[in-house]
Amino acid sequence: MMMKRLGTIFTVLAALYSTGENGQVHANSTDLDASVSSGGRLYNDWMVELDESAPKKANPKYRGAKQSPEEIAASWRCVTCHGWDYKGIGATKGIMGMAGENPATILSVLNDANHNYQYYMQKGELLDMARFISVGLTDVDAMIDRKTGKAKADGNAQRPFFETVCAMCHGAEGQSLPGVSLGQFANQKPYLTLHSIFNGHPGAVMPSLRAFDDKKLVELLAYMQSLPETASLVSIVRGGRLYDNWFMETGREVPMGVHPAYPRNLKLEVKPKQTWLCKECHGWDYRGKDGQYKSGKHFTGIKGIDGKKGAAVKEIIKTLKDDNHEYGAILSNQDLLDLANFVSEGQMDMGTVIDDKTRKVKSDFKDHTKFYPTLCGNCHGEKGRAIRTMKALGRVANEDPWKSLHKILNGHPAEEMPAWRSLNSEVIKDLMGYIQTLPINKRS
Repeated sequence: MMMKRLGTIFTVLAALYSTGENGQVHANSTDLDASVSSGGRLYNDWMVELDESAPKKANPKYRGAKQSPEEIAASWRCVTCHGWDYKGIGATKGIMGMAGENPATILSVLNDANHNYQYYMQKGELLDMARFISVGLTDVDAMIDRKTGKAKADGNAQRPFFETVCAMCHGAEGQSLPGVSLGQFANQKPYLTLHSIFNGHPGAVMPSLRAFDDKKLVELLAYMQSLPETASLVSIVRGGRLYDNWFMETGREVPMGVHPAYPRNLKLEVKPKQTWLCKECHGWDYRGKDGQYKSGKHFTGIKGIDGKKGAAVKEIIKTLKDDNHEYGAILSNQDLLDLANFVSEGQMDMGTVIDDKTRKVKSDFKDHTKFYPTLCGNCHGEKGRAIRTMKALGRVANEDPWKSLHKILNGHPAEEMPAWRSLNSEVIKDLMGYIQTLPINKRS
């Protein structure tokens, strides 16, 4: 049976409201949904929606922490006290009791001593919020299971809608916006997600889908909850290739000269162009000065990226754009996202595969000898010598096994080499061990 949002019960009532000298409120049925959606975004964060600075002092009636700028701003957001389910937080009651109330009455509450919003928002904006409270609240318990947080619907029904509407910004797997894994977000914050589906997101281009019926929207939430909660392997392995050689992978020009962050007190033994590569400073083993680049011609004294495992993607992107890296003006947003996903989720602890001292793989490769001839031999040849533009594969795997392992996991930039990241770790070990037994020169 189709679920009904509370607001639809009062649509006829809302259409009768009028705004005049006496403060009565009126809304044409044609623009009511737009006004209600605007009110929903204001309820979320009116400061972001209106591009206004937060008040300098916390709301005097707010009972929570209010020392930091973030806490002060939060004290003025409706949702901070009344919740994403509109039923209140702690001792603060929700707004569900105001559903169906005349917006003029709600306006008087928004302007009372507990709220004081008349000093920060214009009448039209306050009216939008009043209409949202009056006719726009959703019965979230009819849509989301309170115990599990799962949508009470079949998500598969809205896959076509998601892939043609939402995926334009979020990507087919919900991973395209930096720092937002939609699958993870929808599972961890289902009520906020549903609120955003209905009303859009403050200060953003996300559309409000309120015009569709509730059944469709809760099914959309269910589909979002089925999306991957971690970055897609497609993004991670492409990030690995960018880490390897971003200008080969993207075809973009490399800035002239040595990278600004490359140490100037070193005797340069690599070409200036190479100093723009991530691996040149941070190493194939991702440990920088603490790993295989602690000495030799690649030594820079720069720490690795291994400390960024699990870090927030937004923060990694911010680092990639800073003055030490300067990739913001060179790489696209998708490039930056892929590279950040690799840094956060794609680094392998190579010490589990390669012995640091001997450079030998910790495997006798006996269990999976069939994999090299079938997976690699078609291009590299039976003895690993078929590709004339590179050293014999056995030599590469013995001289720099970390480089070989990185390429096995992520492929080679701008080439059709497969990325074998999804293989079992024991298969990866055996594959590397087998490759190290191959001839180390082209003529043996």
